[in-house]
Amino acid sequence: MFSDNRRFQLWNRGLQLLNASSGGLLFFFQPVVGTLLGWLVLGEDIGVTFWIGSILILSGVLFVINESK
Repeated sequence: MFSDNRRFQLWNRGLQLLNASSGGLLFFFQPVVGTLLGWLVLGEDIGVTFWIGSILILSGVLFVINESK
């Protein structure tokens, strides 16, 4: 329970250091990172739909980054 609480504190502190637009983009990477950690740590299987979703997330984030320039 302590480690979970500390993780949220660190996550929130990191978001405070970023501006709102950059912090909002990081939100979309949470499922990708969570799935990759599940694969690395727990040996979960990753299917084709994960890769399709990851490509869609990455392309959407890149689209928003390039459009704001």
